[in-house]
Amino acid sequence: MFENSELKITDVKVTSNAPYFSNRAVSGKFQKRFTGVQFFELEFTINYMSQHTKYVQQFIASHQQSQGFDFPMSYLTNYTGSAQGLLSSAVTANKGARKVTLGAFSGVLEAGTLVQFQNHSKLYTVTENVTANGEMKLFPNLRANVQAGETVNFRNIKGRFVLTNESIPLNIQSLSKLSIKATEVL
Repeated sequence: MFENSELKITDVKVTSNAPYFSNRAVSGKFQKRFTGVQFFELEFTINYMSQHTKYVQQFIASHQQSQGFDFPMSYLTNYTGSAQGLLSSAVTANKGARKVTLGAFSGVLEAGTLVQFQNHSKLYTVTENVTANGEMKLFPNLRANVQAGETVNFRNIKGRFVLTNESIPLNIQSLSKLSIKATEVL
């Protein structure tokens, strides 16, 4: 994201947003319906010295007009589970599907793992443990088709985001910080 190692990224916060409404029936049953697409929001702080302001300005100039940027999801996607090998889809899954059939791999891909497909940048959450040749259940539903043989990335993935700051104050002092807000590219 930033080519200069003098810029320090801190205070990273990732929020999952899933618009829904809920209702409790007369019988007591709780119902929840999703009314929109789930997406992630990102907040982080850039800490920098005055002599590195130009790198911050370059980032802002490059991305303030809704040009997406990749952000490494760090500890959130540092996979420590038992799944080994190359994960790929065994058959084509259409846009809107909630399941993707996987091919051969060893171990278990655990619920809660964030995954991303080769052909689009949307981040998905695995909702149930899955083993080789099983169906990987996802949230949210697929935003694009997944082709047979397409790679499923589950290690150290990067989210794709656009800036959503309404204003970007650049302090003129020797040590500065800038809070950035962004939302996932859908």
